Amino acid sequence: MSMYCPHCDNTPLIQTRYAAEEVDACPSCGGLWFQNHELNSALADFDNGDDNPDFSQHLGKPLGLTERECPSCQQKMQGYHLLEHYEVEIDICHPCNSTWIDKHELDEVCHSPRLKEALGEINKGVTWKSWLFEFLARMPVEYNLRPAIKPYVTWALIAVNVVIFASYALNPMFADYIFEMFAERPADVMHGIHWWTPLTATFLHGGWMHLIGNMYFLWVVGDNIEAALGHKRYLGIYLLLGIGASFVSLAANPDSIIQSVGASGAIAGLFGLYMLWFPYARFSFMVFVWQFKIPVWVYFIGWLVLNFAGMYMGEGGVDYWAHIGGFIIGCIVAAILKKSVYENNPLQAMLAGPNARFRKPEKDKKKK
Repeated sequence: MSMYCPHCDNTPLIQTRYAAEEVDACPSCGGLWFQNHELNSALADFDNGDDNPDFSQHLGKPLGLTERECPSCQQKMQGYHLLEHYEVEIDICHPCNSTWIDKHELDEVCHSPRLKEALGEINKGVTWKSWLFEFLARMPVEYNLRPAIKPYVTWALIAVNVVIFASYALNPMFADYIFEMFAERPADVMHGIHWWTPLTATFLHGGWMHLIGNMYFLWVVGDNIEAALGHKRYLGIYLLLGIGASFVSLAANPDSIIQSVGASGAIAGLFGLYMLWFPYARFSFMVFVWQFKIPVWVYFIGWLVLNFAGMYMGEGGVDYWAHIGGFIIGCIVAAILKKSVYENNPLQAMLAGPNARFRKPEKDKKKK
């Protein structure tokens, strides 16, 4: 008995192979008909973090009967959201234990185990542990998908910064030499003296708190960006962001004889990449003793405003132009590379798309 496409009505389905399974497909619209446990078997063939998936256990909200008829029994099928927080609609016939997947939904269905895991990470509420950490450290807690690779370059950058700082932190005379040779002094660079310092200054820090703050944010945002770019390209972009931020500072203060050091400019560039590539991610934010989760773009735009405010009020001790310049350069790089990054990281693109749903910030506030 012939089966017909529930989307195209009169188009007969033909047998084809999807992953390692033999399924029925519509030659016109490209949709697939999975019978019995074919969909679970197909999902197990993909690298999605689950070797024994049960598709039906993770379905989201039931949407009632659809207008589509089951190819096997010709009864109306039941519509469901793919996941609790992912609103792609799929069609299921419960009596036949079968599922119809439109062509444009296939990638999302195949990634559904990882989508569920990532949405769980982003949507989980704040805890007493995160509250205590932020209360004591005054640093945000990140809520994002787990990186797909080990962030070796991020770890190495942190280690290099720590080792360099430790090498001169307890020796004032050596510290004076290091800063004289490798800290950026705009007036010197503009006259061709110590021309290498726009790069080397990125690996120097003025104190332990300066180092700890920068390395924490490098650890928070760097791992996901490294996973999105790959190790080599991530390292190259990090160094370019650091140099670019230094040159913005040079252009803004060409006659300054004040030394400028720190990874802040490069990390500010990473902020721009992170904001545009992971718009769904959340950071915690504490007001007095209340902890909230807010979108990363709110956090970074607030950070940018504070930098402009500090520069306007003439507060010293901070290279605001390096921060602002690095952030703007990072946003430009992010916009240029966004398409290729999303093509190479489909899960990241799906989370940034219109079908993902995230808990509102006010539902995540917590007071200890």
